[in-house]
Amino acid sequence: MIKEHVPMKLPGMKKVWLTLAVSWFIGCVLWLIYSFTTDSFQAKLGVQIYCLAVGILSPAAFCAYGWDKWKAEREGHRISEKKLHLLAFAGGWPGAVAGQQWFRHKTLKPVFRTILVLTVLLHVAVVATLCFR
Repeated sequence: MIKEHVPMKLPGMKKVWLTLAVSWFIGCVLWLIYSFTTDSFQAKLGVQIYCLAVGILSPAAFCAYGWDKWKAEREGHRISEKKLHLLAFAGGWPGAVAGQQWFRHKTLKPVFRTILVLTVLLHVAVVATLCFR
């Protein structure tokens, strides 16, 4: 008797991804607000630009995932995977992760998931490097 291969899923990974994405987004927005409203806080321009990109592109990416899922169910004109990845790479990865999990969109495509995970890891690594130098 041959058993069918069932991929192993880590328990609670959806919660971990959503928590990371939402926390990152909220942190960036709070950092941006604090840097603009406090005279004593001097955030570097690069940090402000990054936080602004996350604050704008995350909701855009979330909406793009929702729109693409809606169009996929109705066989309409889709958003290309390349554009979804570009949104995530440009700073909208928290919205992309949240949108992917919320709408259950592109969750079964291993290559797509891998590219998104690598994008997240790249952002976390770059920000951690800049913060702890």
